Amino acid sequence: MSGEAAFFIGDVALDEYYRTASWPAHGTKAILQPIANLPGGMIANAAAVYAALGGRARFCWTMNAGATTATLLSDLEAQGVDTRHVMRDDALGDSKCIIVLTGDDHTVLAPETGLERIRLDDDAVDALLGSRFLYTAIGDMRMLRHGESDAVGVLERARAAGVQVVLDLDVGELQPGDESLLRCVDILFVNNVGFGRLAAGRSEADTIAAVLSDGTSTVIVTRGAEGCDIHTAAGHIHVPGVSVDVVDVTGAGDTFGASYLYAIGRTGDASAAATFANAAAARAVTMTGARAGVASDTAVLDFIRTHQILTPERTDLLEAELAAHPESA
Repeated sequence: MSGEAAFFIGDVALDEYYRTASWPAHGTKAILQPIANLPGGMIANAAAVYAALGGRARFCWTMNAGATTATLLSDLEAQGVDTRHVMRDDALGDSKCIIVLTGDDHTVLAPETGLERIRLDDDAVDALLGSRFLYTAIGDMRMLRHGESDAVGVLERARAAGVQVVLDLDVGELQPGDESLLRCVDILFVNNVGFGRLAAGRSEADTIAAVLSDGTSTVIVTRGAEGCDIHTAAGHIHVPGVSVDVVDVTGAGDTFGASYLYAIGRTGDASAAATFANAAAARAVTMTGARAGVASDTAVLDFIRTHQILTPERTDLLEAELAAHPESA
């Protein structure tokens, strides 16, 4: 393994931000107030957060070679993310999202780029197999290919090499056949909405039991200000959230996921890692932009101290544990 390196496969996008008083009813019109154009993209956000905290982040996706792509990749590189494994296809459209803020919530509209397959080359696979984590989303996971291998083949080879497959299921838009992909997941992040879809009418206990029995070691259900629930074969842990004045929740889940991986890789303590991740996500939603969660681990620890999330002694211990596991060169 190459230190605590994480290989991120998925989207990067230019987020066009707008605000409106309320989401319009069907057939009506809403006046949108432009706010800003900011770098985003679910997986790229997570990569940027991981890199800023001090982790080694490798980013891979397929994009065109246009000006928007150049801007987005330059931004990632400036934040310490390795983008050498990004592949080019000029038949694809620009990657962007339209994000509309209403109150303390948001709606994301994502135009399709035309991407149908993520065909990893040998160099990308070598980098993947030398990483500790593979972090991706379900839509990107479906598209993975390498040579004659389909997505399941790629994931199984990664796991055989000791890579932990991490899936951010987010809102859980599952399709028939995704069961084979879910069986290749080691760590699953899912929010309240996604968990309801994952459950598909089953009880929470039955859903968790089924996912764990299929080979996933950790299921983390994020619940915003209410915190998160961590489920493993050893049992269940609830980690309280942090109450803050919410400005923009875009990227909060990405911040949580990347921050959890960063902390669990250094502490080995799921409760401490989730506390750190809750704090990182809470800090992020007090600002506008999907990359608001990009911060050093020192900044997150300062937030923990300011909001008295842990006792001073436990915060100092967490800081020492994070510092004791520097990245390998």
